[in-house]
Amino acid sequence: LWEISHEEMNRALGAGARVVRELGIGGGHQVLITSMLSEAGHFWPLTIGVMLSGAKLSLAAATSGEAVRVAMFTRLMQYEAVLGITPEILDGLDELGLAYGDVLGGIPKVFARPGAHERLTAAGLSPADLLLVGPALAIAPEPGEPARVDPDEWALAADTDGAVRVTNLLPRATAFRATRTAVRGRVSGAAITPRSLP
Repeated sequence: LWEISHEEMNRALGAGARVVRELGIGGGHQVLITSMLSEAGHFWPLTIGVMLSGAKLSLAAATSGEAVRVAMFTRLMQYEAVLGITPEILDGLDELGLAYGDVLGGIPKVFARPGAHERLTAAGLSPADLLLVGPALAIAPEPGEPARVDPDEWALAADTDGAVRVTNLLPRATAFRATRTAVRGRVSGAAITPRSLP
């Protein structure tokens, strides 16, 4: 965890709204975000961006126990997008005996985290990447495209082993200077094409 200033959160409002527009989410859509309270710094801007867009918002924790809520939501409502699917949610669906396609297959835009992305792809779905790159959030606008961080806030680089490093470009309460993250991939500008850990 790290300290986040009010100035950063105010900047993130604009960035979150911009990302939501770029993802094609707007008035009349329904969106489900799955995250943890400890990830509020990553997901709060998206949450506000969805609300500002006029879309209807649902929230679930990114845990196996919340898989039943995710399945209930997706069966009762017609979602345009689900953001933040984790391996833990998929574990919960497995425990419930629910096929991934039955829960997420009818949703036009599914954004999955590492571990979940591969499992959904293997099940015949086409998720886009959503990555927590240290303090930064990277989202691919479409399946198969690189995930992008906010280029005004973050600079990315990759070590020879593919580990992604992140540096803040604007003042922050907690500074990140080429901070190594758990994400591996190929970096091009503010975009990452992730790869699985060996």
